[in-house]
Amino acid sequence: MGTNTAAPKPGAGGAPRMSLRVLLVDDSLADQRALRRALEKDPETQWEVEQASSAEEALERLRHAPLPDALVLDFHLPGMDGVTLLRTLRERCGVRMPAVIVFTGSGSERVAVEAMKSGAHDYLLKEGFSPERLRHSLHNAVEAMRMVRELEERRAQAERAERAAREALAVRDEFFAIATHDLKGPLQSILLSTQLLRRQLPVDARSPGVESRLEQILRGAQRMGDLIDHFLAVTRGGERPLIRSLVDLFALLRTKVRELGPLASSHPVQMHIDGTDFLGQWDEASLERVLDNLLSNAVKYSPGGGTIHVWLSEESAGPEGWIRLCVEDQGLGIPKADLPHIFERFHRGGNVDAAIAGSGVGLASAHRLVAMHGGTLSVKSEEGKGSAFTVRLPRGLGLPELEAAPRVQSP
Repeated sequence: MGTNTAAPKPGAGGAPRMSLRVLLVDDSLADQRALRRALEKDPETQWEVEQASSAEEALERLRHAPLPDALVLDFHLPGMDGVTLLRTLRERCGVRMPAVIVFTGSGSERVAVEAMKSGAHDYLLKEGFSPERLRHSLHNAVEAMRMVRELEERRAQAERAERAAREALAVRDEFFAIATHDLKGPLQSILLSTQLLRRQLPVDARSPGVESRLEQILRGAQRMGDLIDHFLAVTRGGERPLIRSLVDLFALLRTKVRELGPLASSHPVQMHIDGTDFLGQWDEASLERVLDNLLSNAVKYSPGGGTIHVWLSEESAGPEGWIRLCVEDQGLGIPKADLPHIFERFHRGGNVDAAIAGSGVGLASAHRLVAMHGGTLSVKSEEGKGSAFTVRLPRGLGLPELEAAPRVQSP
């Protein structure tokens, strides 16, 4: 809309009147006076009225002045007619086109259709002219153009935001590609050095403890390499599908708990097993990521130490049965306000000290991986007393031996 120059004046009931600019394009002075009087009596709007006697004069005026909020345009003008003026303005102004009312002494349905197609909002005949009808039509036209401009601005903002998001994603992907490439170099060096050390280690120095530590270094480095490859694949093409095979969850859990051995003095782990069959058709690498996250969080968010309890139980037997795993710590706990958002990416509890490293993506990833298996991951927590994360997984033993897509099943 154009720039308003007049200050709003009180209208009906003392409310301030809106101030708008209008250009009357009509070669009849009598009609111009009638239109001016009709607008001067508008109780809702203070109209700043300008006049032009021809389309050419109107174009010249609009070329050197801000566009008005509205045009009242006679169709029959000397020289260029009103519809041609409308088309010229639409080409020149685009979405900044003022609201337009065609006001003519004679016309036809064909002329009315042409006027509306060319950008007019209404078509009024001078015969039976009503000031109220003119004001109502102008108000509606101005509001319609305001909404058009607002929608166009929102569309433009959405396009800018989408473009910025695409650019940010491109930068992110490039950064991830460089970072993962640079990380794999040192990891490869760790792997090769550990393997060489293992071969060169004298026989009399190969105690079970040393062998176990070297094995943990190798497994950890290999696991980190797999995670980097997975991370890069996700940024390029989304989460990979599950690769299911027969997995013993008890054996996998025991291996992960054993890796926590060096922390036993400050964070002892007690396992509680209820059942004998913990086989399921699962993606082993994905479950390993889930266990890594839950166990490492139990240690990380228990800075004062404390026992970590791990429960593994059979909820129901048979190919369609379910397995339940719970990891409980005695750490910080999660504030009540954060609990509904704890599985959202980049969200961390408000009570977590900045010194405790973390990005807020681990739990979100674990939640997604469990859901892909058709299971659930839930949490119970009380601030200052600790947290318990519970995983429920369907065995899926009725599935083919290898299955690429996740299956969702209700218990």
